[in-house]
Amino acid sequence: MFRSLIYSVFITIAIPAISVFAETHTIPAYKAVYDIRYKGSLVGESEITLVAGQTNSSYIYSSKSNTKGLLRFVAPKELLEISEFSYNNNLIQPLRYTLKNNSRLGNDSYSVDFNWEKKITITTVGNQTTQSPLVPGTLDRGTLQVALMLEMKDSEPLSHTIRDEDGIRIYDYSSSGQETIETSLGPITAEKLIQQRQGYSRQTVLWMAKDFQYLPVRMEQLRNNESRAVLEIKSIEWLAPKE
Repeated sequence: MFRSLIYSVFITIAIPAISVFAETHTIPAYKAVYDIRYKGSLVGESEITLVAGQTNSSYIYSSKSNTKGLLRFVAPKELLEISEFSYNNNLIQPLRYTLKNNSRLGNDSYSVDFNWEKKITITTVGNQTTQSPLVPGTLDRGTLQVALMLEMKDSEPLSHTIRDEDGIRIYDYSSSGQETIETSLGPITAEKLIQQRQGYSRQTVLWMAKDFQYLPVRMEQLRNNESRAVLEIKSIEWLAPKE
């Protein structure tokens, strides 16, 4: 339950089915730290970084979270994602995604390789490998936030698709306008989006701040209209691009 909760709140930020943007946007390099709260109690911290890769037009997105207190006995002590992707001609394409999750409940680690030339994905869970067709525009969990930040500079998202270890997930979005929220960084005005996975009642509300290049400054999971978990921005550092 806790693994799914953490995924839904600070990882599952979905992106357009076709990740092509109306204008050429620069991908910002940053390090952001979030507090994780579950039913009002502080239970952990999440650090997300986005930096340029070793080759031209390549990038690395990473997300690391840690839990504390009693939650450490049932949830991952550390959840680590790494997503390598390219950004060319206004198009984001994931190359390789890995998730490392070793907890008391077992090892839920997996990886997804994207072969755009052969139009296939290769998902590896333990010793099992699955090959699936690769549809244009498909992204992984790690590139979701990047694509959403870029798209929000032009328009609000409508429908979004990702691929993970379970296959394809489709999300719908609706806007609730602007809202000013209180954070550790002071009051921040942000666009409020509601994310709804098709066929599911659980919702995730995202506050995307224009002054922070549409980085999500708050994420809240709702189940039956009840707040379950919240991620809220604690600090943000904009990194200089590699020379």
